[in-house]
Amino acid sequence: MTPKKIKTRDVPRERYTTYLRKAKEFLDAVDASLSAGNWNAAGLNAAHCAISSADALLVYKAGVRSAGESHHDAAELLERHFRDEEVGGKAAAYSKILSFKNLAAYEDREMRETEAREAAKLARRFFEWAQSRLKGAFR
Repeated sequence: MTPKKIKTRDVPRERYTTYLRKAKEFLDAVDASLSAGNWNAAGLNAAHCAISSADALLVYKAGVRSAGESHHDAAELLERHFRDEEVGGKAAAYSKILSFKNLAAYEDREMRETEAREAAKLARRFFEWAQSRLKGAFR
């Protein structure tokens, strides 16, 4: 079976640090939102942290980032470009974090504290995994 065609944008590989810095900034915003009890903001910032972390990984490894309609395409790109035992679980975690984005931004209810904290935990783990894969950048 031919792999699904995923739209990407070429990005110079040295620009991965830009995406990693953005991811860290979103993660800091997650912490601030949790402290303020802003559950929707925490969930949305967690999703943006994960998206920027995935972009950093893909730019570093392949010089591309996802440019399609769905952020979920990046999960498949991660599995294509990172061939190790961790990537499948990390791609699944990334997709789970994106489900919190949908809840925080588009559904007709507010995020609950437990959901916001779960999104934050998953985003932090994903960011830390991405950071560990990027030659120790941003320690």
